[in-house]
Amino acid sequence: MKIITDFLPNIWSERAGGEIDTVVIHAMNAGVLYPKFAFSFNKCKKILIDYDVSSHYVIDRNGKIYNLVPEEKKAWHAGVSKMPEPDNRSGVNDFSIGIELIGNEESPFSQKQYSSLNFLLDDIKKRRKIKFIVGHQHIATQELVDLGLRKDVKWDPGKMFDWEKIK
Repeated sequence: MKIITDFLPNIWSERAGGEIDTVVIHAMNAGVLYPKFAFSFNKCKKILIDYDVSSHYVIDRNGKIYNLVPEEKKAWHAGVSKMPEPDNRSGVNDFSIGIELIGNEESPFSQKQYSSLNFLLDDIKKRRKIKFIVGHQHIATQELVDLGLRKDVKWDPGKMFDWEKIK
């Protein structure tokens, strides 16, 4: 499989240091702003740019992998976040790699996406000592909303994501 480099325009920052040991899996789509192009990579990329957020990788519905932020840089994909117990570290962007799957809460992810995700996870693990693979929903929780640290709970990758399909 090939990874397509298509870096975002500086929507990242330097890492403060420390080891990258976590992968955060997300889901996104462009349906609210572009209903006819909900699963378009180009529209999803435009949304990331317009909203000044980023992820290291995006996997489209056909399984194409796009590298948007160099892994050694900090992407802005997790927002205010805290790892589940017993880890409990906050500021997950500091020690993680973010992967967006193009999809939504109602559509199952494609087998090509799962194949590409497994390929990408294996590739990342060759370079990094990954200890945790979590969903955005696991690190942007009601607890953080209740503490007044977040406005909302994140749903992604959501109920349609089959955790059993990743290695």
